[in-house]
Amino acid sequence: MIRRMSGAKLALRVALLAIGLSTWAIGAKGPAGSKKHRVRHRHATFPVFPSDADESKASKTARLNPEECLLELSRRQVQFTKAAPAPGVLIPVRLLGPVGGVLYRTDFPDAQRPRVPFEVLDCRLVVALSEWSATLRAQDIDEVRLFSAWRPPSKTWPEDRIAEGHPGGLAVDLHLFKQSSGRTLDVERAFHGRIGATACLPPRGSSAPSSALRPTRTSSTCSSLRTTTTLIETISTSR
Repeated sequence: MIRRMSGAKLALRVALLAIGLSTWAIGAKGPAGSKKHRVRHRHATFPVFPSDADESKASKTARLNPEECLLELSRRQVQFTKAAPAPGVLIPVRLLGPVGGVLYRTDFPDAQRPRVPFEVLDCRLVVALSEWSATLRAQDIDEVRLFSAWRPPSKTWPEDRIAEGHPGGLAVDLHLFKQSSGRTLDVERAFHGRIGATACLPPRGSSAPSSALRPTRTSSTCSSLRTTTTLIETISTSR
């Protein structure tokens, strides 16, 4: 049964950030030289799921148990390792390489990344990112930089309680997109939309500014983005 909790937040953080929607701050310092991400937003609406959502790919992904999810990553040829127990995360993993042709990583130096908590993800989110990678590759994007995935909950968090969003390893804050051509797309500089607005270009004749990160409304990217949004929202809101 799907519960409508914070899926909209996660969908905005992951799916809409494909074309540049900036989100919450992480509560810790990043690597030397990195920008501090301190913007906070409120999202007043929750996602609306179709009546047959329980039978969708998204819902089925959300219901994967640890064994099934890890097998799915192997089937998709995702290089990963099981992470140490992470409070709040049902199936904690760390990525060892690209996911569907796209590298997802923080700005921390390679030597530090295996120990950084922000690179722990729930396995089911990795499955969602694998689906989303096809959309990014169609835009020539082969690397995405993130501020954080898992954010450890408080030390008093119950060991047997699974969390949502960042404390559950079910959210990522993405801030930089790199194309194989060498072009870099920075969310803060390249996106000119607003929170809650449609992610694709406005109708012809609109005075809204254009964006290097925003596909045209006729692009298949918009359809793919909506599909991926549903997948990620469902993973966040299903238990």
